[in-house]
Amino acid sequence: MSYARSHRSRSSRAISFLAAVIVAVGVFAAALRPQPVKEPQPLPSSVLEATGRGTGTARAPLVFGATAHGKQEILDHEKAAGRPMAGVRVYKSWDSKLFSASEIWARDTDHTLFLSIKAQRTTGEVLRWRDIADASPGSRLHNEMLAQARQLRDFGARVYVTFNHEPEAHTSAGMGSAADFVAAWRKLVNVYRNQGVENAQFVWTMTAWGFKRTDEDAAHYYYPGDAYVDHIGADGYNWYKCRTDDGRWTEMAEILSGHRQFGAAHPDKGLMLMEWSSVEDPAVPGRKAAWFRDVTELFKQPGWEQYRAVLHFSGRSLDSDRCEFDYRTSRSATKAWRDMGSDPAFQG
Repeated sequence: MSYARSHRSRSSRAISFLAAVIVAVGVFAAALRPQPVKEPQPLPSSVLEATGRGTGTARAPLVFGATAHGKQEILDHEKAAGRPMAGVRVYKSWDSKLFSASEIWARDTDHTLFLSIKAQRTTGEVLRWRDIADASPGSRLHNEMLAQARQLRDFGARVYVTFNHEPEAHTSAGMGSAADFVAAWRKLVNVYRNQGVENAQFVWTMTAWGFKRTDEDAAHYYYPGDAYVDHIGADGYNWYKCRTDDGRWTEMAEILSGHRQFGAAHPDKGLMLMEWSSVEDPAVPGRKAAWFRDVTELFKQPGWEQYRAVLHFSGRSLDSDRCEFDYRTSRSATKAWRDMGSDPAFQG
């Protein structure tokens, strides 16, 4: 080998070595630089399905249930249904004790709780979402969030949590903007998670109409993001003429069309009907019962596999004395509701 060839070979090796050193130094320096904080990403579909957090692909029995305020009301529902009722939706104020003796009894008797926490104190004082979002450690609001987290964690069983259901409705007036709601929701979820709450799943719940709106109160403006939501809930009703004399009889497929469309854009999330019912038609006896039966068949149809729970609202709407949504408004409605609960498709 000539001197020139040998020199070129040594030079080439030296350059290669120097390049490798430069690359290594660059990698090391990059590792030392502060990295941007990434927002947590939603779990993949396989994990969501394995943990019961829902995908839109598998057909499974739905959780059938109703609203109830206490042990006796749960027992009354079950007597009417002729069987145990899996799901129980309860409503709490911001500073309420989340789990009373009735909720503990429900847990210990294999009921699943769907817990709504309103941004309002037991005194009636309305809380602003922005104040919740901005609450600093040591503040009253932050300490109350910590207390909620401890109660949820110590409950020790699966619980579905909704913060301030129907934020776009008039019942949430004075609490703030959609952006304020999103910030408050994220703050609350982060506090719960940081306190080790692993048994709660979060059900973001709007009115069914909110998913059809196109104004500033459209549902998508209130969505906290996939990383902060496990299930997407809706409250859907056939109001008919209980609000206005020109109200239209509306089937559930139409009521939930916007909800289903929103859910299709988030296929890794379960859909839940958190409140639902219909009024009677005084001119057509049995029409409400037929509506219930249609709902029963609807959720068994192809394309409705994403739904995970249907929780009946048993009571009267606050909008009007004419808005009787209870399934006990007629014998035929009660029977149709009972038949729904007995259907294998609703025994999740």
